[in-house]
Amino acid sequence: MPYENWAIKDFSAGYIDAVDDNLLPDNAASDCSNVISRISGILRGRPGQVRLNDTPLGGSVQGLFSYYYGDPVQRKLVAAYNGTIGYWNDEEFVPIKDGQDTSAPVFFEACVNYMVCFNGKDAPWKWDGETVSDLQNAPEDGQFPVLHKDKLFVVSKSDPSVLRWSNSFQPEQWPAVNYFHVKDGDGDVITGMEKFLGELIIFKRRSIHTLRGTSLDDFLMDELESSIGCVGPRAKARHGTAIYFVSDEGLCVFNGMRALNLSRAFIPKLWAKVNKTYIHKAVVGVWDGLIWFALPEGESTYNNLVIIFDPSGEQGRFWPWRQINISCMETFNDGNKVVLYAGDSRGEYVNQLYVGTEDFGKAIESYWVGKSFDLGMAEYEKKAKRAFVETSPHVENAPELQVALDYGEYNNLTLERQDDMIKQYRFSATKRWRYLSPKLVHNEKGEFEVRGILIPFKAKAKPKVRG
Repeated sequence: MPYENWAIKDFSAGYIDAVDDNLLPDNAASDCSNVISRISGILRGRPGQVRLNDTPLGGSVQGLFSYYYGDPVQRKLVAAYNGTIGYWNDEEFVPIKDGQDTSAPVFFEACVNYMVCFNGKDAPWKWDGETVSDLQNAPEDGQFPVLHKDKLFVVSKSDPSVLRWSNSFQPEQWPAVNYFHVKDGDGDVITGMEKFLGELIIFKRRSIHTLRGTSLDDFLMDELESSIGCVGPRAKARHGTAIYFVSDEGLCVFNGMRALNLSRAFIPKLWAKVNKTYIHKAVVGVWDGLIWFALPEGESTYNNLVIIFDPSGEQGRFWPWRQINISCMETFNDGNKVVLYAGDSRGEYVNQLYVGTEDFGKAIESYWVGKSFDLGMAEYEKKAKRAFVETSPHVENAPELQVALDYGEYNNLTLERQDDMIKQYRFSATKRWRYLSPKLVHNEKGEFEVRGILIPFKAKAKPKVRG
């Protein structure tokens, strides 16, 4: 038979582990890390990270908040770390309050004249950009503050199925009658709240509820989901007309009426690797139209895996990213640009994410693995002399190509020559195979881009079946 060309020109289906290898779509990855394809025909490495603070903070980052106030507008990136709360002044974090609990997650909210701070252990307080003072009359062990319908809502740590709120426009007036029981007595606790389409969504670990109305006179509490909920206060984020969240069953989306498990149909094996003992530390954020699910993988006790979900298209796509440690996330508008920051889940640093092509000056380890292709004729043995990787003339690097034959180990091919757009590799002259799986590997500094893989191959004239 004459030589024929086999090619991959699209990588956009993302990572899928829910079906057997030979049933994967041709443009899906059977394994990958630190890559993404948002444009059909282009595979890229993920962006990098840089430190905001060079000097360690002396303890873990417990919370982040963007506080905007005054006229002209003042902009402060506020961080809670090692029991201290401070703001970034372009050189270091300047403390505004210390002596707080060193391990409790810290949550902030902006009211009309000041921001407020709750951690469930220390008495809540407020800051107007200059002066720190107690937030009078608020629940002393309040947590998860949300300003909704001009009222400040919190949940007391000591009474975790009860929702409490202040008077309208008065965050320091908390009448005793301003409370609602949220499925009290079910053995569960409220894990967080989110404003959504004019309502307040209340998550418990195993249920989802909504508070409708504007005041105690017309408030109505409804249960929307009775068997699924959110694992933790940072494990949710609103994007468009949906809330994305982490449940005990998987990565989910809530549309205001019902919740849908996104991960079950696509990445059940990856989900099985998540350390469920520490899943309450999960963080969900939104950046550049992508949903970020930060989770602890394997034996890790902190978030060391980010599962990116791209909601575009009919079903969306998943991309695992590693070496990103996130304890909390925050977008910050410095007046010139909007940037994404995260507390490092390993402690002591605030990191800017989605910037550059390196992780703190080091190369990002990236790879993409395709399915095992039979090239349309599984019954025939095949051979190839060369393989070609097409890259972009606008980037300096291209990944290395490895192949696995007939479900064996991945081996490097010999690089023969390359130019600005093509890397040409040489196959072993004697090896024949039925199935071929390609793997792209990039462990160098700098960005990379792949536009396709091409392998001219020749099949034997007759099928060969050994007895």
